Amino acid sequence: MSDDLRSELKKLDPMQPGVPTEPVTSASSRTRLEHIMSTPTIEKSETPPSRSRAPWYAAVAAVAVVAVAIGGVALLSNEETAPVATAPLELTANAGDVMASCIQLSADILVDVPVAFEGTVTAIEGDVVTLDVDRWFTGGDATTVVVTAPAGLEALIGGIQFDMGATYLVSATDGVVNYCGFSGPATPELTAIFEEAFPS
Repeated sequence: MSDDLRSELKKLDPMQPGVPTEPVTSASSRTRLEHIMSTPTIEKSETPPSRSRAPWYAAVAAVAVVAVAIGGVALLSNEETAPVATAPLELTANAGDVMASCIQLSADILVDVPVAFEGTVTAIEGDVVTLDVDRWFTGGDATTVVVTAPAGLEALIGGIQFDMGATYLVSATDGVVNYCGFSGPATPELTAIFEEAFPS
């Protein structure tokens, strides 16, 4: 080996001059080599780190809280908007002037009465009759009408005899049931006159 080549190799050798060396076949070198070969290496995992589930659980919890809150508001809203039952309409069925002559029933006259409805008798206690309103033609929105009917009224001219479970068409003026045919059982003829007087 020429002196120039040896000089160039020394420049490439990172070991400083004067550092003692030993052959790779020595006992010390073999021990170091065995130690290096037996030391496990840590490989870099290619699997991306898993994200924390905490944000996911937090989002689910937030949605659940919102759902419960909305449900609570809906329940409160339903309670606040629940329809309030109206008080029963109270009428009296009396004879008035029993000698008064009856006026011929017609839709032209019936249209002027302030109260008219169709109802079914659900209770009779003494002279008190309770009717559930099936439909209003005019003058009210109560679901129940209570009529106080003095005994014997049905014997008067055009009077009404209320029977349990029967359906009636009733008109009234000043809180008094009109008789002389302006109120009575819901026959097809009377129904036609009421519907003509109060078209829907």
